[in-house]
Amino acid sequence: MATGLLAATGKVPPASAATCGVLSSGAASQAQAAVTRACGLIGTPYSWGGGHGPTPGPSYGICDPSNGAPNDCNVRGLDCSGMVRYAYYLAVGADVIPGTSREQYQTSRAVARFTAGQGTAPLLPGDLVFFGGTASTIHHVAIYLGQGQIVEAPYSGGYVRVTALYNHGDYYGAVRLYGGGGTTTPPPSKVWVDTFANASVYASPTSTTPTGTLWAATNYVYCRVWGREVRNGSSYNHWWLLTDPDVGPARQYVSAYYLTRWGNDVAKDNNGNDIRNC
Repeated sequence: MATGLLAATGKVPPASAATCGVLSSGAASQAQAAVTRACGLIGTPYSWGGGHGPTPGPSYGICDPSNGAPNDCNVRGLDCSGMVRYAYYLAVGADVIPGTSREQYQTSRAVARFTAGQGTAPLLPGDLVFFGGTASTIHHVAIYLGQGQIVEAPYSGGYVRVTALYNHGDYYGAVRLYGGGGTTTPPPSKVWVDTFANASVYASPTSTTPTGTLWAATNYVYCRVWGREVRNGSSYNHWWLLTDPDVGPARQYVSAYYLTRWGNDVAKDNNGNDIRNC
């Protein structure tokens, strides 16, 4: 029965009857549509490198025994990031999240980011959840459904399936591509942060040419943007904060690395609230 289905559709029935769908409320319509589209891919074969052609969708993968994919050039399917890319492409009609899982984590399209330390409480269906020890060693991505469940393309020889997020032992964090549904109170135009050292500012979050200086003090910032990493030893941050520096032109960016109160890849104000996205 399964062999006949595979020959006809390229899919096999999922190994379990786990529910695939939008399992909690609050997600944007685009995110909900991506969940529905991902659920429609249940049973699609995993293929390492599959889904990374010029147009999103199943494709033949790469045979590479060193990566646990000895036969994937003969398998037409999707790998983890190829599945995410294809689900969102089907949902919104545009190729909004190409690349590998590591590259997808760095996407500039993110409207919100969440750390593993926050658990699943802030997550909404359609959020992309990532796995790895650090941002530079992310190796897997899936789509969150709600209630602690994800849909994923798991590994060579496997098929797109539903499983629990914490079945993976190295959940790293999540990215949201579209704002949540419902209404929210508009954030203040300025929020206050403490910085521990004089910091160079830049015209953009990716620029490497300083344009001025923000002095160590209690300073105001407007919003945050994900950009290039600033690192010193084990301390690092990818968030950049729009501010008016003490020296140089207004509306420049300073790295959230210089925030006094918070850790790696965290950008909160002095009240402990996430700084809004620009």
